[in-house]
Order: sequence, then structure tokens, then C-alpha cells
Amino acid sequence: MRKKIFRLLILAAVLYGGYSIFINYCYGFEVSDFHSLNNLNDKNKSITVDLTDAVHDGIVLPSVKQLPGGKFSFSFKLKNKNFLSTKYYYKIYYQDESYKLCEYEVKNGFKYENNLATRNFYGSWGETDPGFKETSALGFQQEATITDSFSIVGNPRNEEIYFGEDDHSGLSSVKIANMVNYIRSQPGWMKGMDRKSKENGCSVEQQVFRDAVWQIQNARKFQKINQRWKRNPRMGNYKFMLVVTTESGLKEIPVSVKNITQREADGRFINPFYYFLYGEGGIDKALSVSVAKEELNVKAKLQPGRGVYVSPFEFSQSGIDTISYCPTCGMDSLLFRDAQFSQYFYNEDRSHIMPTIPLAYDVVKDNYTREMYDVNKGKYSGDPVYFHYGDHSKELLQDFIHGSRRPCETVQADPQHDFISLMNPGNTEMPYRKENVGVRSRIGFTYGKVDVCVKFPELLSADHVWDGLTNAVWMLNQEEAEWNNRGGCDGGYIPRNDMRKEKAERKDLQSYSEIDFEMVKSSKNWPATSYGQNAQPEDDYIGVTDNIAVACTNWDLACRQPKKFVTGVMPFTWNDMNFDLHRWDSWYQALTIKDAENDNELFQRPFYWYEFEWTPDHIIWKIGPDKEHLRPIAYMDNTVTVVPDNQMVVVVSQEFHDSEWWVPAPYDQRYIPYPKDPLVGKIIAVEVE
Repeated sequence: MRKKIFRLLILAAVLYGGYSIFINYCYGFEVSDFHSLNNLNDKNKSITVDLTDAVHDGIVLPSVKQLPGGKFSFSFKLKNKNFLSTKYYYKIYYQDESYKLCEYEVKNGFKYENNLATRNFYGSWGETDPGFKETSALGFQQEATITDSFSIVGNPRNEEIYFGEDDHSGLSSVKIANMVNYIRSQPGWMKGMDRKSKENGCSVEQQVFRDAVWQIQNARKFQKINQRWKRNPRMGNYKFMLVVTTESGLKEIPVSVKNITQREADGRFINPFYYFLYGEGGIDKALSVSVAKEELNVKAKLQPGRGVYVSPFEFSQSGIDTISYCPTCGMDSLLFRDAQFSQYFYNEDRSHIMPTIPLAYDVVKDNYTREMYDVNKGKYSGDPVYFHYGDHSKELLQDFIHGSRRPCETVQADPQHDFISLMNPGNTEMPYRKENVGVRSRIGFTYGKVDVCVKFPELLSADHVWDGLTNAVWMLNQEEAEWNNRGGCDGGYIPRNDMRKEKAERKDLQSYSEIDFEMVKSSKNWPATSYGQNAQPEDDYIGVTDNIAVACTNWDLACRQPKKFVTGVMPFTWNDMNFDLHRWDSWYQALTIKDAENDNELFQRPFYWYEFEWTPDHIIWKIGPDKEHLRPIAYMDNTVTVVPDNQMVVVVSQEFHDSEWWVPAPYDQRYIPYPKDPLVGKIIAVEVE
């Protein structure tokens, strides 16, 4: 009977010279009233990410705490206008619209697929993708309301590059102790410890500890799971698209669009938003494509007060002194699961000797003067003009900048008030130390407006002398691994630590990325040699003012892909704001803009906000006393630098920098006293939108 009707319709189309009856027979259906967020009651359709399990499970929208079953509910009406009873097939797609690359490129008036758009964050049903779902059969003119649900998860295409070892179990002190005891019980194992410890410059006990940590980590490599946290959902606004089709129409849809976890025969993906809105799917009569009026706004607020985790894999020194461990900072399994920050450990470069005056003084509190700085510089440097100031038998301390010797000694979390404190230790007795301190977030993001609220220590005394500290807020690649590689660079990147300049070996792929705010007592100007043919600015007399430099830097690894690759100083204008872009030489891996700001404005207030507006094609650095009054102080786009597109974490730190890194600087770190009392900062909020 079905075949007979089909033949009659074809005959009718031929007889009457039209195809509308035939098309209605094949594709006749109507889709209406598509609503994508039925169970989200917020009138603004906004949701704040539940980060409870995000460290290890990745970001999931919504969580089971936010909506029943951890799903968004959607619905649409479907009417069959076909003469025959018919089943239809439907699928929902989502895509982050705030931080995407355009799905198409215009050439000769046509919209061609932008191959880079597959790096956009898009997905479909959730952790699995069953492809298109089938409806019940609908009779002629029968209408039904279809209701279903979906979730937004990390690694929605289930790409194997984001799979890795099972890290849910953590690395507790108990596990390490058990492994240490096991190693000690093995005579053959212990026999080689003397040799290994001598080779590594540590004690036998420290070598046993290192071996125990390595063994536990190595065993975990064989437990592969989908580590969705490696490609977390992006923040910002999400668009939702519904596609409905017939059985015959379904067969024409490309494999990687039909099921987003599959690849095409040539190994590539196709972005479904390109295919259905601008590509072949947009003109296919067998398809109905609907875009919901509602968009979902997603934001995240990290909780510093949940604690600070100490990862032994990040602790670079020999052994660990656990005396400062406490319920809110340490290595136990609860903190491993729940803490959204970890202590950031610095690699101590003991080869970078920085002879330092053997004095401890509170430069800011005790109002260290410029005269005192000059006196002490002459007293310990041997400058003959200062002979009358004292005994020249005293020598500078042959020192270096230190990392933490005791995890949790210099970082503390306050669960009640939801902040983390940072402390550079004071010095009351020899040996003195200038010790860096910092924490890093454990949840990574790609793009976003990243806002960090911090109360940093002051940098200057009342007489404008630098206390030696550099306050910093920065974004750092979450992990140096293949899964976190940046997009390729034409001509190649120079790796971060390759200092060979013209002899450096360029690499097609790199995972290192970094975007910085660094606040230091330095001029906003650059050395005269950097200006070339450009006009040099007037001297800002930085040594006698309350101003500091806020250096805004993007580490593009010297990729020469931008049209205006910068070497030396290059003037740059954006929104009527003028900046001086600066790169030290053609091989230097970072591009910087310096801005002059008042020390009291930034550091005498209860807190200050620092924002990275990080998008696929530009970065804006903003600061302000609150989020409603942020102002841009630097801007770069992909015409002058390569914007990173991998996953990054937030780092907040208080560091002692060599002043030679910030020339022209009015004060030398070597002649700045060690801090007598601790220098304390406070991380109050980290938000991403």
C-alpha cells in the first residue's frame, strides 16, 4: 500500500509540473516551541558552576545538587504533515558562544568551513552520545510534545587524548608511608639507595621517599579513565540548537555531526553549528534546524577557604617537612578531593647567586629611607664614597631566592571567611631567607573574564624605597603535556626555557602558556636601546615617586605568526589608548606592556581586583577597586601576539625578583634588606565569567 501511494504521488508531481506534494510526502513535518532550559527557574537563565567535585570529575552543568538528575530539560512540538505514519529523529547541540572562533570564513561571497572552529567548545547529550534519538510514530497531522534532557560536560567528544590515569584516590601520607616501609623491607632495593642518593645529592631517607612517590605515580598510569577536567566547559553564554530529520535525511548527515564522538574518514571533526547553520545542513529539505531563544550564562566562583592541597609531585626540594600540615593545608585524601587550590612550589635556582646585604628590616613599616638605602649599599659594596659609614669587613651574603622549606608554613586557608593568606617569612636570626610564596588553582579554564580579588602587601616605604617584593597574579598552563598543547605556530615556538636565542630549536607544538600581572618598583619606560627609531619618553623619576610598574605580559614563545611581530618597542593603539609593546629581542618568548600605577591605590585599600579578559583573539588586562569599576591598562590581539588557547589555572604569588629583570629599576634587590616581619597577602576571590 505504501509503495502504491508513493508511485501515485510521483505521478501527480509529474502531471502537475510541481514537487511540493512529493516533498510533503517525504519530508512533511513541522517543529515549533523549542525551549532549551525548561527546569532552570532563574529568569536570567544563569547558573554558577557547582565546583564541589570539579577538580577530578571536571565541570558538569548542572550538578545533581542544582537540578534533578543533573540534567537540563528541553522540549519541542513536532507535527507530522506526511500522509503516512512516520518516525522522526532529533538531537540537541550546545556551543559556547562567548569564546568561540567563527564557524566560517568568507571567500568570494561564500561561507566556507573554518577548520579551527572544531576547537570551539560544543557538545550534545552528555557523557555519552547516542546520536539522533527516535520518536514514536506520528500519524498524519498528529502533533506531539517531545521532552528530553541533556548535560554539559568536559571532553564532550570523548577524545582519547584527554584520557589518563585514575587520580581519584589521591596520594596521602599514609600511602607514601606504606610504600616507604615496603621499600625498606626489600634488601635488594635498599642496596642501591646509597648510590642513587649520592647521584641525586640527597640523603638515603630522602631518596627512599622519592622512590616511594615515583612508584605510586607510575602504578597509576595503567588505570586509564576519561579525565574530563582536561577539557572543561567554558564559561560565558551557551547557544542551543535542535535538529529534527527523517530516516532518509539522517543518512545524509556526516558521521562526526551525527555522533560528535566520531571522526570523519580523514580523521577530522566537523562543527555541527557550521554544518547546520552555514553548510550543507542548512539547505537540506529533510532537516529542521531550530535555535532556542534562551541562552545559558555560565560563571564560576572558586572557594579559597576549602583548603590548600600539597602535591608531592610538585614539591621540588628533597623530602618534605610536614610540621606545618593542618586540617586546611596538607596532603590528606580529603584535601586532595576538595581543595580548589594547591601550594605553588618554586624551583630554587641555586646557580643564580644574588649577594645580599646581611640586614633584616621592615622596609615599609619602619619607613626605610632612600638615604638608608644609599648608606647600606655603600657600606657593603665597598664604594669609597661611603667609607666613613662603617666597617668594610662585613661582606654580602652569597644567597639565592628560596622556595618553601615547609609546605603550609607560608600559606593558610580560612574556611570561615573563605580566603587564603600568603606569607613571605620574616627573619629574626641567621640564616636569613628571601622566600617566595604562592598558590595555584586546581580547576582549569580556557578563555573567560578571570577576576581575582587580592589584598597584597605594600611595595614601597613612605620614602618610596622598594621592599624587594613583586606581587603577581597570573594564568599558567595547567599541565605541560600533549593533551594541553596550544594550537600550532607557523614557523614554530621557542620553548620557554631555551635561552640560546638564534640557536634555539623551534617546535611546532608547545603546552607552555602564561599571562601575567606583575607589580614591581620599576619604570614604565624601557631601556633606551629598545626604542630604536621611536621617540623615547621622558624620565619618570621612578625612584622618588609613589608609582610602581604593572607589567602585563603574554608568553607567546616568540611565535612569528602575527602580522606585526614585535621586537624592541612598538607603539600600539586600541580604543584611543596608546601602549608601548616590548620584546627584548627576536627570540625572547614574551611580549609586555608596562603601566604606571600608585602603590597606595593598589595596596593600601582592603583589596583590589585584577582581571584578564582572555578571548580567542585578544587579551585585555584590567584593574580596579571593585568589579564595577575595572579599567583597562593593557591590550594585545592576535595581530601582534599569539593568544594561548589551552587550559590554564590561576596563580597568585609574592616573589623576590632580581631587579635586573626589570631595568630600568631604581633599587637593587641585592641592597634591599631581608624582611624582618612576615609580608602577608590575602586571596579573597577568584571568579570566571
